[in-house]
Amino acid sequence: MYFKKLIYDKIWILAIVLFIFSVLTLNSLYFISNVVQNIYYGVYVVLSIITITIIRNHYSLNIHNGFFILLHMLLIYVTYVSYLNHFIAVPLFLIFPSLLIFPLLRSQKSHSIFKFFSGFLYILLLIIMFAFLFVRLIFTSVKLVKTVYSPNNKQMIEVYSINNGAVGGSTHVYLAEKYCYLFKKNRLIYSGHYGEGEDIVKWKDINHVQIDSKTIDITSP
Repeated sequence: MYFKKLIYDKIWILAIVLFIFSVLTLNSLYFISNVVQNIYYGVYVVLSIITITIIRNHYSLNIHNGFFILLHMLLIYVTYVSYLNHFIAVPLFLIFPSLLIFPLLRSQKSHSIFKFFSGFLYILLLIIMFAFLFVRLIFTSVKLVKTVYSPNNKQMIEVYSINNGAVGGSTHVYLAEKYCYLFKKNRLIYSGHYGEGEDIVKWKDINHVQIDSKTIDITSP
């Protein structure tokens, strides 16, 4: 009971933690360890659900439907970007807790026009999200092929092979900069045909990477 009361009284701490998580994710800052990163995702989702549920049950907060129109448009955009990046840059399931906000915290006093458009965009978001998720799980396979560390061990190259089945595939190469030997920040530096980078991926020097027969300047934006 004490722990439950502590959470209710200190919900602002949960809000700050979730805000930090969101900023880290949207800035493509990840843990170097995939195991730790997956735990991090799980904690984010659980804390999000707990926070939204507490606000719903213990605070009389009603959010205007006009806000949800903007929120749903933003989430549709993020979902689309996530799909284009094959969920490497922004994992799609991080959006799932946001889906609880509308049914639990929407205001019933908003004008009917706001209610209609916010509800319409919410349904559209659900359709787009689950359609993309279905395609991702059934038809798309994303595999980390290689990880090559830089000569100074402060950066690394990650080669992802993306197989879209009968429609073909592609190769994405990310530059991951290491921070405090704990975090990494990913940046897409090359996108090519499926199968590239499986044979030759190496650092030519601190600023150039060779991928098969191509040389990439990693200092270019």
